Amino acid sequence: MRFNPRNPGKPMGNAGGAAGIVIALVLVLAVAAGGGYWAYNKYYKIEPPRTKLASMKVKEELVQFTYDRISRALHYNLLTIDDIVVMMDKELKRLQRIAKKFPDQKGIVDPQIEELTRSRERLATALKEVIAATEKIYVTWLVDHSRGTGQIKARKGTLTRKLADAIRGESVLIGRIRTNPDASS
Repeated sequence: MRFNPRNPGKPMGNAGGAAGIVIALVLVLAVAAGGGYWAYNKYYKIEPPRTKLASMKVKEELVQFTYDRISRALHYNLLTIDDIVVMMDKELKRLQRIAKKFPDQKGIVDPQIEELTRSRERLATALKEVIAATEKIYVTWLVDHSRGTGQIKARKGTLTRKLADAIRGESVLIGRIRTNPDASS
Protein backbone atom coordinates (compact mmCIF):
# COMPACT_ATOMS: atom_id res chain seq x y z
CA MET A 1 0.00 0.00 0.00
CA ARG A 2 1.30 3.42 -0.89
CA PHE A 3 0.74 6.46 1.25
CA ASN A 4 -0.02 9.97 0.08
CA PRO A 5 3.09 12.13 0.62
CA ARG A 6 0.99 15.22 1.32
CA ASN A 7 -1.18 13.48 3.85
CA PRO A 8 0.90 10.62 5.32
CA GLY A 9 -1.98 9.10 7.28
CA LYS A 10 -4.17 8.35 4.25
CA PRO A 11 -3.48 5.84 1.50
CA MET A 12 -3.07 7.09 -2.06
CA GLY A 13 -6.11 6.61 -4.42
CA ASN A 14 -6.19 4.89 -7.76
CA ALA A 15 -5.53 7.91 -10.02
CA GLY A 16 -4.72 5.73 -13.07
CA GLY A 17 -8.25 4.31 -13.25
CA ALA A 18 -9.87 7.75 -13.26
CA ALA A 19 -7.53 8.99 -16.01
CA GLY A 20 -8.42 5.96 -18.13
CA ILE A 21 -12.12 6.68 -17.75
CA VAL A 22 -11.62 10.33 -18.74
CA ILE A 23 -9.60 9.32 -21.81
CA ALA A 24 -12.26 6.81 -22.84
CA LEU A 25 -15.00 9.43 -22.47
CA VAL A 26 -13.04 11.94 -24.56
CA LEU A 27 -12.54 9.32 -27.30
CA VAL A 28 -16.25 8.40 -27.31
CA LEU A 29 -17.23 12.07 -27.54
CA ALA A 30 -14.75 12.66 -30.38
CA VAL A 31 -16.14 9.71 -32.35
CA ALA A 32 -19.71 10.91 -31.77
CA ALA A 33 -18.82 14.45 -32.87
CA GLY A 34 -17.06 13.18 -36.00
CA GLY A 35 -20.04 10.99 -36.86
CA GLY A 36 -22.41 13.88 -36.37
CA TYR A 37 -20.30 16.12 -38.61
CA TRP A 38 -20.19 13.44 -41.31
CA ALA A 39 -23.97 12.87 -41.13
CA TYR A 40 -24.66 16.60 -41.32
CA ASN A 41 -22.49 17.03 -44.40
CA LYS A 42 -23.88 13.91 -46.08
CA TYR A 43 -27.60 14.25 -45.36
CA TYR A 44 -28.54 17.70 -44.08
CA LYS A 45 -26.21 20.30 -45.51
CA ILE A 46 -27.83 22.16 -48.39
CA GLU A 47 -25.56 23.14 -51.23
CA PRO A 48 -26.14 26.60 -52.72
CA PRO A 49 -27.86 26.47 -56.11
CA ARG A 50 -25.76 26.68 -59.25
CA THR A 51 -26.01 30.14 -60.77
CA LYS A 52 -23.69 29.92 -63.78
CA LEU A 53 -24.63 28.64 -67.20
CA ALA A 54 -21.84 27.26 -69.36
CA SER A 55 -23.51 27.42 -72.77
CA MET A 56 -24.41 31.10 -72.73
CA LYS A 57 -23.64 34.26 -70.84
CA VAL A 58 -26.33 35.03 -68.26
CA LYS A 59 -26.16 37.21 -65.17
CA GLU A 60 -25.85 35.05 -62.08
CA GLU A 61 -28.43 37.13 -60.24
CA LEU A 62 -30.99 36.21 -62.91
CA VAL A 63 -30.40 32.48 -62.44
CA GLN A 64 -30.51 32.96 -58.66
CA PHE A 65 -33.80 34.89 -59.03
CA THR A 66 -35.21 31.97 -60.98
CA TYR A 67 -34.33 29.65 -58.12
CA ASP A 68 -35.45 31.95 -55.30
CA ARG A 69 -38.58 33.61 -56.70
CA ILE A 70 -39.93 31.94 -59.83
CA SER A 71 -39.66 28.17 -59.62
CA ARG A 72 -37.14 25.54 -58.62
CA ALA A 73 -38.46 23.38 -61.46
CA LEU A 74 -37.70 26.17 -63.95
CA HIS A 75 -34.22 26.57 -62.42
CA TYR A 76 -33.66 22.81 -62.73
CA ASN A 77 -34.78 22.84 -66.38
CA LEU A 78 -32.48 25.80 -67.14
CA LEU A 79 -29.52 23.90 -65.75
CA THR A 80 -30.54 20.68 -67.47
CA ILE A 81 -30.80 22.28 -70.91
CA ASP A 82 -27.53 24.12 -70.30
CA ASP A 83 -25.82 20.81 -69.47
CA ILE A 84 -27.35 19.14 -72.53
CA VAL A 85 -26.20 21.95 -74.85
CA VAL A 86 -22.67 21.67 -73.43
CA MET A 87 -22.80 17.88 -73.92
CA MET A 88 -23.97 18.41 -77.52
CA ASP A 89 -21.09 20.81 -78.14
CA LYS A 90 -18.65 18.14 -76.96
CA GLU A 91 -20.32 15.55 -79.18
CA LEU A 92 -20.16 17.90 -82.19
CA LYS A 93 -16.43 18.40 -81.63
CA ARG A 94 -15.96 14.65 -81.33
CA LEU A 95 -17.87 14.02 -84.58
CA GLN A 96 -15.88 16.74 -86.35
CA ARG A 97 -12.64 15.08 -85.23
CA ILE A 98 -13.90 11.77 -86.65
CA ALA A 99 -14.87 13.47 -89.93
CA LYS A 100 -11.43 15.04 -90.18
CA LYS A 101 -9.70 11.75 -89.42
CA PHE A 102 -11.80 9.77 -91.92
CA PRO A 103 -12.70 12.17 -94.76
CA ASP A 104 -13.91 9.34 -97.02
CA GLN A 105 -16.70 8.52 -94.54
CA LYS A 106 -18.53 11.86 -94.71
CA GLY A 107 -21.74 10.08 -95.67
CA ILE A 108 -21.85 8.57 -92.19
CA VAL A 109 -20.65 11.50 -90.10
CA ASP A 110 -22.22 14.51 -91.87
CA PRO A 111 -25.89 13.52 -91.29
CA GLN A 112 -25.13 13.03 -87.60
CA ILE A 113 -23.46 16.43 -87.39
CA GLU A 114 -26.41 18.09 -89.15
CA GLU A 115 -28.98 16.41 -86.88
CA LEU A 116 -27.03 17.28 -83.76
CA THR A 117 -26.55 20.89 -84.90
CA ARG A 118 -30.30 21.32 -85.53
CA SER A 119 -31.16 19.80 -82.13
CA ARG A 120 -28.60 21.94 -80.35
CA GLU A 121 -29.98 25.08 -82.01
CA ARG A 122 -33.56 24.18 -81.00
CA LEU A 123 -32.52 23.70 -77.38
CA ALA A 124 -30.34 26.83 -77.34
CA THR A 125 -33.19 28.87 -78.85
CA ALA A 126 -35.66 27.62 -76.23
CA LEU A 127 -33.14 28.45 -73.51
CA LYS A 128 -32.56 31.97 -74.89
CA GLU A 129 -36.29 32.65 -75.15
CA VAL A 130 -36.95 31.54 -71.58
CA ILE A 131 -34.00 33.54 -70.26
CA ALA A 132 -35.23 36.64 -72.13
CA ALA A 133 -38.71 36.20 -70.61
CA THR A 134 -37.20 35.61 -67.18
CA GLU A 135 -35.07 38.74 -67.49
CA LYS A 136 -38.18 40.75 -68.35
CA ILE A 137 -39.95 39.37 -65.27
CA TYR A 138 -36.90 40.08 -63.12
CA VAL A 139 -36.61 43.71 -64.21
CA THR A 140 -40.37 44.18 -63.68
CA TRP A 141 -40.00 42.66 -60.22
CA LEU A 142 -37.09 44.98 -59.41
CA VAL A 143 -39.11 48.02 -60.45
CA ASP A 144 -42.48 46.96 -58.96
CA HIS A 145 -42.64 43.89 -56.70
CA SER A 146 -46.40 43.46 -56.98
CA ARG A 147 -46.47 43.57 -60.80
CA GLY A 148 -43.41 41.32 -60.97
CA THR A 149 -45.00 38.82 -58.60
CA GLY A 150 -48.11 38.81 -60.79
CA GLN A 151 -45.99 38.05 -63.86
CA ILE A 152 -44.19 35.28 -61.99
CA LYS A 153 -47.48 33.60 -61.06
CA ALA A 154 -48.82 34.00 -64.60
CA ARG A 155 -45.75 32.78 -66.53
CA LYS A 156 -43.78 30.31 -64.39
CA GLY A 157 -45.75 27.26 -65.51
CA THR A 158 -45.54 28.20 -69.18
CA LEU A 159 -41.79 28.80 -69.03
CA THR A 160 -41.13 25.58 -67.14
CA ARG A 161 -43.23 23.57 -69.63
CA LYS A 162 -41.48 25.18 -72.58
CA LEU A 163 -38.09 23.93 -71.39
CA ALA A 164 -39.48 20.53 -70.39
CA ASP A 165 -41.05 20.13 -73.85
CA ALA A 166 -37.75 21.10 -75.51
CA ILE A 167 -35.93 18.45 -73.49
CA ARG A 168 -38.61 15.86 -74.24
CA GLY A 169 -38.47 16.68 -77.96
CA GLU A 170 -34.78 15.87 -78.11
CA SER A 171 -34.83 12.96 -75.65
CA VAL A 172 -33.98 10.28 -78.24
CA LEU A 173 -30.87 12.12 -79.41
CA ILE A 174 -29.90 13.04 -75.84
CA GLY A 175 -30.25 9.41 -74.77
CA ARG A 176 -28.10 8.26 -77.67
CA ILE A 177 -25.36 10.75 -76.78
CA ARG A 178 -25.47 9.84 -73.08
CA THR A 179 -25.11 6.12 -73.79
CA ASN A 180 -21.94 6.75 -75.79
CA PRO A 181 -19.12 6.97 -73.22
CA ASP A 182 -16.84 8.86 -75.63
CA ALA A 183 -19.47 11.55 -76.21
CA SER A 184 -20.46 12.37 -72.64
CA SER A 185 -16.92 12.83 -71.38
